[in-house]
Amino acid sequence: MSESLWVLTFILLTGLIFIFAAGGIRWMAKRKLEVCTAETTGRVIRWLQEEVYDDFNSATSYMWFPVYAYDVQGKHYEKKGDIGLSEPGETNEDIVLHYEPGNPYNSYATIRNYDILVYIFWILGGLLTMGAIVVWWLYYVG
Repeated sequence: MSESLWVLTFILLTGLIFIFAAGGIRWMAKRKLEVCTAETTGRVIRWLQEEVYDDFNSATSYMWFPVYAYDVQGKHYEKKGDIGLSEPGETNEDIVLHYEPGNPYNSYATIRNYDILVYIFWILGGLLTMGAIVVWWLYYVG
């Protein structure tokens, strides 16, 4: 197999990985929407900085995750948010939290960020996959 075909295969597989990752993220967000049907007001009480290692670039970066505090039926909960930011946001900010009635610890602050991530992954995956197919078609078939 020629080197150019290996490169096209790698690009195609990378595109497919992005597409499948988008599907997984979408499924996870949809599941949260289905089970987290109750709503309460929470507050961002602090931001946690976490080290994130990037295998692809062999680099370490840091992400800031909000920690939410909220009360459900007289019980206090604190939970780290699922989506990190490059810089910390505001503390003591009130926010609407959606939670699962039978398990109030299972909560989320917003699904909008998931949708943005899904669209970015779909676009990247689609462009990589279609690009690899078009180049293969032009180079090997046409």
